Amino acid sequence: MSFCVGHTLVAISIYNLTEKPSSSTTTHEKKYWLCWLVFVASAPDMDYIINFPNYSVRYTHSIFASLLIPSLSIIMLKFLKYQGELFFRRSLQVLLVGLSHLALDLLVGVKPLPLFWLFTNDVFLLPFGILPSAGKLSFYNYYFYRNLFIEMGALAPLCYLSYRRKNALFWIVTSLFFMILAYQLGRA
Repeated sequence: MSFCVGHTLVAISIYNLTEKPSSSTTTHEKKYWLCWLVFVASAPDMDYIINFPNYSVRYTHSIFASLLIPSLSIIMLKFLKYQGELFFRRSLQVLLVGLSHLALDLLVGVKPLPLFWLFTNDVFLLPFGILPSAGKLSFYNYYFYRNLFIEMGALAPLCYLSYRRKNALFWIVTSLFFMILAYQLGRA
């Protein structure tokens, strides 16, 4: 499992990379939309908040479940009369953000994910990880802070690059350095 902060950074990055600066939408609307994207990016982890009985497989981490909220969002955009290029851009953003959660959790390489649930109960796990696990969620856990620092080191530079493309090589090298640190961590 990746950190909520990491999911937030990826949502912001997707928004920055796909949003037009001269868009006709208001600043308020853009802020609300970005908040919605951050919610969608973290939504599959609701299974940590809602304790499902006998829940050994995390069904919220399937492609089907990760696309439920984005699909409903697209229907709502159509209902709100979004159209043309703005409708396409918002739809693309919410779909990418919905799937980004699975991508980050796969890149941790710790917990198997039922990616194709509904069609099969097979689970998938990468044999490596380039992001650290959130581990035990406790403010008294040293590894929680260490791993959060490593994940921020890997993702924050890329998020910054999605906003400003200055010194790209420096930020990419910084991100790769932290990914290599994460790769060397034990997977459990």
